[in-house]
Amino acid sequence: MSILQKIVANTKANLVLKKAEFPLEKIQGSLENLKLPRGKFKDHISNKDEAIIAEIKKASPSAGVIKEDFDPTKIAMDYESFGASALSILTEEDFFMGSVEYLKEVKKITSLPILRKDFMIDEYQIYESKLIGADCILLIASILTDQEIEDFINIAKKLELDYLIEVHDENELKRVEHFEDALIGVNNRNLETFEVDLNNSVRLKHTFRQKNIFIAESGIKSREDMDYLKMNNIKVFLIGESLMRGSF
Repeated sequence: MSILQKIVANTKANLVLKKAEFPLEKIQGSLENLKLPRGKFKDHISNKDEAIIAEIKKASPSAGVIKEDFDPTKIAMDYESFGASALSILTEEDFFMGSVEYLKEVKKITSLPILRKDFMIDEYQIYESKLIGADCILLIASILTDQEIEDFINIAKKLELDYLIEVHDENELKRVEHFEDALIGVNNRNLETFEVDLNNSVRLKHTFRQKNIFIAESGIKSREDMDYLKMNNIKVFLIGESLMRGSF
């Protein structure tokens, strides 16, 4: 079983407990009462010469613990001060040491829109994302069927959440290219092997003919990497580990 398969299986198990503790009906009822505003993630990264989605994460399966003295609100304020266009926050608990509480805490102190970075496999997580303050959700093509992607997008639209569909290869890109309003993220890290190739974004960008916002994810370690991607008409970058380590 690959790491990705283990994460998905673990997510399914955790969702059984979450649903028992706080059923979907309660989340939906809370959302009706709160009438939360439309997510503005897409607006914040559109029509810019370059836009950085700065990621807040304590650990990952490939890197282990990235930052011991982890303070998500301080990190968010630092990202905002250096000019990030948006934030990405890991909420997966067991493999990335994330938490929905981190997202809720950061939402209170920042004006930047937030992508909830997690492994979305159930509609419950989409409603939960809206309730905790996310502006955008992540849909990973490799762990979802075509029907699930379509169903989850319909829920996201109903909740006025933006949605980023993550792909890794040409086949996955073709599966989702007809979603005109989707943000398209190319993960340069193979989630099966965790190997990273920055050229993956470039290769897929050259095959893509739609007008969706195109985002390069993973493996961006320097200004030179960003300049290289910009030369290939990629202007939005999701940067995590190098920012977290202060090595960018």
